[in-house]
Amino acid sequence: MAPSLQIIVVGAGEVGQHLARILSKEGHGVTVVDSDPLKIRLLNESLDVQGLVGDGTRADVLTQAGATKADLLVAVTDDDHVNMLACLVSRGLETKRRILRLKETRILEGYRSFYQRTLGYDIVLSTSELAAREILETVKERHALEVESYFEGRIQMRRLRVHEGDLTGHSLHDLRLNRVVVVGVQRSTDSSRPFFVPGGSDVLQAGDQVYAMGKAADLDVFEREAGEPMAFRREVALVGAGGIGREVAARLGSLYGVTVKMIERDGQRARALDQQGLDNVLILHGDATDLQLLQEEHVDSMDVFVAMTGDDEDNLVACQIAHAMGVKRTVAIINKASYAPVYDLMGVDTAISPRLLCAKLILRFVRSSSPQAVSILAEGRAEVLELRVELDAPTRIQDLDLHPEAKVGARLRGDAVIVPSGSDELAAGDHVIVLATSEALPSVEEALGGRGR
Repeated sequence: MAPSLQIIVVGAGEVGQHLARILSKEGHGVTVVDSDPLKIRLLNESLDVQGLVGDGTRADVLTQAGATKADLLVAVTDDDHVNMLACLVSRGLETKRRILRLKETRILEGYRSFYQRTLGYDIVLSTSELAAREILETVKERHALEVESYFEGRIQMRRLRVHEGDLTGHSLHDLRLNRVVVVGVQRSTDSSRPFFVPGGSDVLQAGDQVYAMGKAADLDVFEREAGEPMAFRREVALVGAGGIGREVAARLGSLYGVTVKMIERDGQRARALDQQGLDNVLILHGDATDLQLLQEEHVDSMDVFVAMTGDDEDNLVACQIAHAMGVKRTVAIINKASYAPVYDLMGVDTAISPRLLCAKLILRFVRSSSPQAVSILAEGRAEVLELRVELDAPTRIQDLDLHPEAKVGARLRGDAVIVPSGSDELAAGDHVIVLATSEALPSVEEALGGRGR
């Protein structure tokens, strides 16, 4: 295991709380600084962290938090200027590494190198840019509700909704999937087992969300078997012309085969965006919950409907209306991450939290020299590990002492990547992708003798 780090988190909002929860569970020493006494008290009561009430831009407060000896400072308040100043001060206190979170990075345009040198941050993350990129990838993917890439993009894991058809009613062993492995199943109808790593005897049900791992071309075939027709053009409806909406509209409009209709309630904002003359983007002034407007604009024929307003309830209602009209896929931005399970229950296909996207990338940075997870799935119920195998002798996967709630999804040997079956061998020097539930995590490294990337 990698040594624990001393980490200071400035900001006890959703991003800060999420980071503190995960990092403290992994054994890191975490100190959270926030000016709100109530937030700090709740953190101290619920997590194994040190909470400190104070201004994260003050040298005396950061010194008290341990900045002079800390391995990492993460500035994730909702105020960009506070985050920038916290990085600058912690640089002067010689904190080893710094991560800067910004809502938008326009302030850096033309001066990125200057700001990085001056503030001393190692990475800057923009919640708006991350969300725009995630929406773009979601629209570009045919039907996957979520996509993760490993081994420099040569292996993908897609979360797909299973429909009645070829994959239902048969055990996974009998399906004999070709170069694709189902590493996880999310089943909302089973409260006792909402997420599990399936064995050969498990049977997929219509409505399941499955995590399938393989190469892109093989996963395309698997999508068809899951009951998803393949499409080659996209008609997309976007709701909300804020920072994320403008970025998404501009990027989608430049893609071949994609046409976009943008609905914005604020007339001034709609006119301003219309004057930009975005390619293949039609700007509409109106309310996305107005059924008459949606019918007039033939939203029912759209491939994807994306709600990106600053109001979670409006996004949810708009997606529900679009779904009821027959839109093939609905996507919503969630500003309050705790709403994510509600969106899933209400039939929204993909819920994207900009704050949690930011937290996920920060976790990857923290774990860059660690044998810990590179992805967190199903609201923290499972993690994906990327490990180097250190076995004494080549061993078949089925003969490894792996926990039943862990599964090897891919193997890299030299330059060759495969999706292995139980009869394939692992040997010292191989790199593997493994999905494991929380209870299986401690046994995975022991079984594989693994080290981090």
